[in-house]
Amino acid sequence: MGEVPLVLLGLSEEAASTSIRGNTDVKYVGEWKNNQQNGRGTLTLTDGRKYVGNWVNAKRTFGTFIWPDGSKYVGEWKDDLRHGQGIQYLPNGSVRQSGNWRDGELVQSFAINTNRFSFNADSATPLIKPQSDPLKSERDRLAAEAESARKRQQELDQRLAHERAEKERLAAQVANQDSAPQRNSPLATGRNERRVALIVGNAKYAYNPLDNPVNDASDLDAALKSLGFKTALLRDATMAQVRNATRQFADDVATSDVALIFFAGHGIEARGRNYLIPVSADIKHEYELEDQAYDAGRWLDMLEDIKGTNKQRVNIVILDACRNNDLARGWRSSSRGLARMDAPTGTFIAFATAPGKVAMDGAKGQRNSPFTKNLLRAIQTPDVPIELMFKEVRRLVLEDTKNEQVPWDNSSLVGDFVFKKSR
Repeated sequence: MGEVPLVLLGLSEEAASTSIRGNTDVKYVGEWKNNQQNGRGTLTLTDGRKYVGNWVNAKRTFGTFIWPDGSKYVGEWKDDLRHGQGIQYLPNGSVRQSGNWRDGELVQSFAINTNRFSFNADSATPLIKPQSDPLKSERDRLAAEAESARKRQQELDQRLAHERAEKERLAAQVANQDSAPQRNSPLATGRNERRVALIVGNAKYAYNPLDNPVNDASDLDAALKSLGFKTALLRDATMAQVRNATRQFADDVATSDVALIFFAGHGIEARGRNYLIPVSADIKHEYELEDQAYDAGRWLDMLEDIKGTNKQRVNIVILDACRNNDLARGWRSSSRGLARMDAPTGTFIAFATAPGKVAMDGAKGQRNSPFTKNLLRAIQTPDVPIELMFKEVRRLVLEDTKNEQVPWDNSSLVGDFVFKKSR
């Protein structure tokens, strides 16, 4: 089952041309150009051997050679020898060997997908031309992956460039503010201020427990300490613990320049008031809220009543407390989220999401809620006024939640405040 070049068939190029025109030993049916085989055609010998395929200048290039016993070779040719990819079949149709051929010999054996390398031996037309390079598909895949990576890197570079430009703009804005004449501007700079914070994170509820509030509170506690705050941290607090901590915190507020309150956990609105739920709460009916839950408005009342030594103190209240729960299902006066709260003079209020909407606790396996995660990130950017910082938090949360959660804030500050001042 060796090679069968034309000369071994008794056919020089000149004889083949003559025999096609009448020699009974050889029959060629197909395309003809320049007085020789060119294109598709079939060469049949009287002993039963046959070649069906493509020709270039009387040389086989790709096709099927069939022996009288039914064995055959399907593949590429060069100078009338098997050369390139090809498959040799036994008479029963099974593959004997396949791979790369050179000068009539198999030099590299590998399996070839016959569905992508098929040829109809009864026709002079290849159904699908083979790949001349067995690694082409792999190279194409790697090239596609490289192009995809290039596009992702381009998008990342554009985003980083946008963020750098925004930071430069904010820095320029702060520099302009620093160089401008100060007129009754109670700026909180973070250098000589007395900063105090009350932080509460509730997660271990008897009903609808949460994953992240304790983490949120603990991580914010650490961040605020690094920014000069004296903090009081409550984890999974009862109603009595929240009341006692608020009373003690009020004493610190009286001598502070910056007072911050943060709550993460379940919150609910009823009759226009926002109630924050302690882990000890046992609430079945709406009328029980006043005794069983903490009215967030009390914190605002406390901050407004205690003027303290600094009449221009900055007050900040942050509520990541709009997580969905079934507590108020059926209560006619309640909404799914918290109600809008107006900020007294000198106060900044931030909600994890817009009034009446529900905030996310965070995906499974994540340490923080989307709101607190991005608050922790933005709070470390130096020299950014609080209003612009929470604008950045809003942008990041929108991006993380695919525009499903929109943080909201309300400010009555008359001066500027920055959490972190560059040295």
